[in-house]
Order: sequence, then structure tokens, then C-alpha cells
Amino acid sequence: MSLIRLHLPPGFSFDAVVRSHGWYDLPPFVYDREDGLLRTVVEVHSRAARLEFRVRGEKLEAKGGDLDNSDLRVIARRVFSLDVDLSAAERSFAGIPVLARALGERGGRMLRAPTLFEDAVKMLFTTNCSWAATRGMVTRLIALAGAGGVAFPTAESVSGLSTTSIGKRVRCGYRAEALRLFARRVVSGELALAPWEDPARPSEEVRAAILRERGFGPYASEGLLRILGRHDFFALDSWTRQQFRRIYPGRASTTDRAIARRYGRFGAHRGLALWLDMTRGWHEENPPTWP
Repeated sequence: MSLIRLHLPPGFSFDAVVRSHGWYDLPPFVYDREDGLLRTVVEVHSRAARLEFRVRGEKLEAKGGDLDNSDLRVIARRVFSLDVDLSAAERSFAGIPVLARALGERGGRMLRAPTLFEDAVKMLFTTNCSWAATRGMVTRLIALAGAGGVAFPTAESVSGLSTTSIGKRVRCGYRAEALRLFARRVVSGELALAPWEDPARPSEEVRAAILRERGFGPYASEGLLRILGRHDFFALDSWTRQQFRRIYPGRASTTDRAIARRYGRFGAHRGLALWLDMTRGWHEENPPTWP
């Protein structure tokens, strides 16, 4: 089993990154919060490789079977968004104590899957459905196509399935055809996912590229951008809108405009400002209010 230890950025919070959004609650992730241990499973050479992450001392410790140290390092840095530079966000939020505090304590880093393919498929499975439905679809896809029935499947594994098989076994409705096409485009090389993670590409360009894929609408494309550390957009869904109105009461018909007015001043970090504000109750016993 490979073992590596990585230096962590100042203010890094393992629990805050893991619980930055709902991925930790979707298999193959398993989070033992009391023990401070995050587990997942990836496919390596058609076998299931189990990974473990925790903080020991001042470093992130990662263990993984069937992986060499260099591959494990790449995965660990991706899962915990260690390459995301938050200095510009710190400057943007400096005048807002609530956001500055949230960024300082929670870091603004998003939990990612070991691969962008997994992130994208899970985002596809969050569209137009409940969280329970999302969890069910992810669980059934892993059982159907994942190595050992426990690893998240690769694009190659999914590409060999028919739309009918995906529809019946995963029970993901219209997403079955979108998933099949997405996997096949990745495997054929027609669709390269690496440019979606290229920091040199403008966010608008990446968003447009994601939107061109079947099944990925504005929410899915912007939600995926948020996971990738791009916060130019709001990724609005029913939960975000309802949460905003719970914190800031008002008419439902004006919610989107109200969100744009409140957070638009933060420019490229407006989506992060919204997300930190909406999720502050996840991390604080007595969350502060805006001045």
C-alpha cells in the first residue's frame, strides 16, 4: 500500500473540506467524522483500490492500494482542492466579516472526486431530483459497472453499457442516454475533460463547453465549475433558493434577482460568497448574520 504525506495550506480544515458539499455522502466516499477519516474506492487496472485520507500532525496523509506514490499524490491534491489559490477571494471578502471569517475557518475548498469523470457523472445525477434519488442512482451505477461493485466506474466501463441497461439497472431516467453518450465521447477522445480543469481557460468558455454535453444544463455546468474552484456563477437550484429565502425572507419570484444583487459585487467570487453564506449553518453552532 502506498503512503504519502502532503503539506497543507494555512487554515486548512479537513472536516470543512470534506463537508463543503454533499459528495462525502455519496458512495464510494465514506466519512467517519469522529475518527477524521475519509475513504473512497477507485478502479486501477480493473481492480478496486481503496484509498484513505486523514490529517496527522500538520500534514495530509493518504494511503492507497495498487497506486504508486505519484498517482496517489495527484488524487489527494485533487480530492482536497489543494491547488486552488484563495488569495484573491480573501481580498474580495476582506470587508465582509462574515465571509472573511467563513473563508478563514472553512477555506473555501471543495471536496472533489478522484477523477473529473466521477464529478461530472455525480453532478448529472443531481439534476431535477431529490438527494435520495441521486444517492440511489450513484449506488446502483457503482454496483452495475464499478470494479468489484464498489469502485466508481471509469468512462471505459460505462461506455460499454447500453442506454437500455443503464436505464433499467441504474434507474436514472433521461440521464441514461446522457450518461452513455458522455462516457463514449470521453473514451473515443472526442471529448477531452482535461481542458475543463485548465485554469488558463476563461470560466465562460468552460461553462459553454460543459453545456454542450447532453443533460448538462446551467445548474449542472455551474455546479461542476464550483467544484473545480470557479465561482463566477451561482449554480442555483431549489435548495439554494429556499435556503436564501430562509435566511433573507422575501418573495420567491424575486429570489434570483435578490441573490444577484447581494453577491454580484464579489465578481469572480460571487458564487463562493453565496455558497459560504448558505452553508454557514453546516459548520457553526451559532452562525452570525450579515451586518
